[in-house]
Amino acid sequence: MSLLNLPLILVIVIFLALGIFSQWFASRIKWPSIVVLSIVGLLVGPILSLINPQQSLGSEAFSPMVSLAVAIILFEGSSNLDFRELRGISKAVMRIITVGAVISWVLGAMALHFVLGFSAQVALVMGGLFLITGPTVIQPLLKQAKVRKSVDSILRWESIILDPIGPMLALFAFYIFNIFEHGIQVEIILSFILRLFIAVCIGFFASYVFMWFLKKDMIPQNLMPPVQLVFVLLIFALCDEILPESGLMAVTIFGLVMARMKRHDLIFKESDHFIENMSSILVSTVFILITSSLTLDVLKGILSWKLVLFCAVMIVLVRPLSILFATINTEISKRERTMVSIMAPRGIVVLTVAQFFAGQFMEKNAPLAEYITPVTFGLVIVTVVIYGFSFVPMSKMMRLASTEPPGVILVGEGEFSYKLGSKLREHEIPVMTFNLFSSSSTRARNLDFEVFEGNLLSSNDRIYADLTRYHQCLLMTQSFVFNSLAFNELVPEFGLNQVNMIPVSFRNEKMKSNVSGPIRNHILFDSNFSAKWYNQFIKENDIHEIDVERIPELSENDMILYHINDDKEVTFRNKRNQFEDSDEGVIGYLKDAYLYEDEEL
Repeated sequence: MSLLNLPLILVIVIFLALGIFSQWFASRIKWPSIVVLSIVGLLVGPILSLINPQQSLGSEAFSPMVSLAVAIILFEGSSNLDFRELRGISKAVMRIITVGAVISWVLGAMALHFVLGFSAQVALVMGGLFLITGPTVIQPLLKQAKVRKSVDSILRWESIILDPIGPMLALFAFYIFNIFEHGIQVEIILSFILRLFIAVCIGFFASYVFMWFLKKDMIPQNLMPPVQLVFVLLIFALCDEILPESGLMAVTIFGLVMARMKRHDLIFKESDHFIENMSSILVSTVFILITSSLTLDVLKGILSWKLVLFCAVMIVLVRPLSILFATINTEISKRERTMVSIMAPRGIVVLTVAQFFAGQFMEKNAPLAEYITPVTFGLVIVTVVIYGFSFVPMSKMMRLASTEPPGVILVGEGEFSYKLGSKLREHEIPVMTFNLFSSSSTRARNLDFEVFEGNLLSSNDRIYADLTRYHQCLLMTQSFVFNSLAFNELVPEFGLNQVNMIPVSFRNEKMKSNVSGPIRNHILFDSNFSAKWYNQFIKENDIHEIDVERIPELSENDMILYHINDDKEVTFRNKRNQFEDSDEGVIGYLKDAYLYEDEEL
């Protein structure tokens, strides 16, 4: 069965759907998304031969689509970097992207030459390419693992900075060998340097032009995201025309300068979300496009003991040696150095650029040039699978990711929030409070709560806090306006399903009408009772707990609050969570809550 004759627009839509479905399915089974994307791509393409997008779309459409998508992904990653994250790790990052990159380049080239038998020319070119990790594979794993902030920042900065530098190093080596083959010609060298300089200048210049347009109010707010996108695409296409593969570097420079200049002003929030959502779609789609474009012959070409040995050398020797040497006498600890040294999955950029060089070397009739793409794909798949499944357990084993139960942030300083937090601490669940009034911090610390120093609702303050331990937020102030603002601010940070709010007073019909749509599913406990009611009730009563199997013993007057399973993961009751199917753990509830009345409330 083949789907090669499908209309072009249907092919594109199918791969968009496959990419998003794969990410959704990975989140459901709790697998690294990049692994599921690889499996789906291989099934659709070489294994079942349902469709080969490169053949369906044609190489003239396929390669530019993939390249433009990678450009957007790189811009999204670089423009969202926060330079304040470098505080305390800047020395390590600089060493890794300079000393570490050179060591990795040399050792990788030696592995390609001595293990796989590539010529020195091919080995040095591909060695520069293989030092890339890339945000397309690093970022999904970091989101899943929730490692210590220093490790997270180093891996993200390395992946985004080296993503365009790797192809440039490979291209530089390719040009050097060409120069030696045809004799040293000054004009060729100067031409390469001049074109690279022009590409870099375009990246810088475009960022200042864009910011100048904004300062002069020449771009309406509603057009800012698409105008920014057009800037990215134009920069990439123009620079790639000037010097092949330089577009990635120019786009990354554009993103880095934008990240430096925008200072996280709110006017960029909409465009950041737009580019981030587009990047999320493109990452999944492009990875499936590339893997499904492989053939069975390519897959057979990579199944050899030499490739296994090469991948082992890259994972066990090249990466650890380059990072450990580069980070000597830096700010990070030995455990952090070790964690970074065992994390280097390869991704989309390596595959796309490898295809470019494979074509160049095959035109030159270089030995083994036809194996460049299979070897690259083999390294990508092996590293994705190994790092994808080992990163989370390794980070926990090295105590660089939280092994505690997922923590809860309580926003609000009412009596009820303190009592609820105390019950959670009895189960060793981490609790953090964000206190509106500093006078309540002492009480929170006495109850063994962590106190957020600063404004939790400010991204400028959150950037300095290590929130790895905390997976969900409860908004428990008596102000619906404050809770709503906090809800909108914290959902992008923690996820929609991880932020809930205390009910408002439903005696106010206007307030009642505000609680509609999706937010209604995130109202805690019982929407007929306000924060004031809970605070008053808890002054005279307590939170009780029973085993889940004893739920039938509760009366209709008891109000269920939460469920804590045997792994000490807490789920709070709302419209979606009623705990009817739970078969383990304990239930927290308010006894005779529906009999309690207070005339003041």
